[in-house]
Amino acid sequence: MSSQMLQFLLPLLLIAVIVALRARKLSKKQPLKLGGLWIRPVFLLAACILVLALPQPGVAPRHFAIADWAVLALAAVVGGIGGWYLGRTMAIEVHPEDGTLMAQASPVGLFVIVGLMLARTGLRAGAKLEAQAWHLDVVLIFDALIVFTALLFAVRSLEMYLRAKKLVAAAPPP
Repeated sequence: MSSQMLQFLLPLLLIAVIVALRARKLSKKQPLKLGGLWIRPVFLLAACILVLALPQPGVAPRHFAIADWAVLALAAVVGGIGGWYLGRTMAIEVHPEDGTLMAQASPVGLFVIVGLMLARTGLRAGAKLEAQAWHLDVVLIFDALIVFTALLFAVRSLEMYLRAKKLVAAAPPP
């Protein structure tokens, strides 16, 4: 098997494993810790900033032009909007017996994640082949995907937090 075929098949295999593992969890309600919803967004946003701000080894520091900032801002807005709607697909309820929050993921979220992985895999292959012909900045495309994904999951957690907080306030005491 050629290395190019292996580079294409390994991500697809990884996606299949992730889908299988996540699909099992979709059918179960999971406890939702309201106080812990801020941890993942902070980590993702910090990682996003570090990836964009720190130079890669052996590469000169990147200076973003105004058009680059516009692309990153567009990715952030689209990721934020997508994250808000993705958060709305999560079923959140207060357990009537003990008052704990329970959340159940929607299959829509899984489709979004799989779609992102497939798009990234296809974009990577296509960008390597056609970047010069189309005059594309491959690094900017990947930076925009990083910003999009960070905002997608950060805003999803924010929406879930706001909705869960309202549910806790409105729920009768156990």
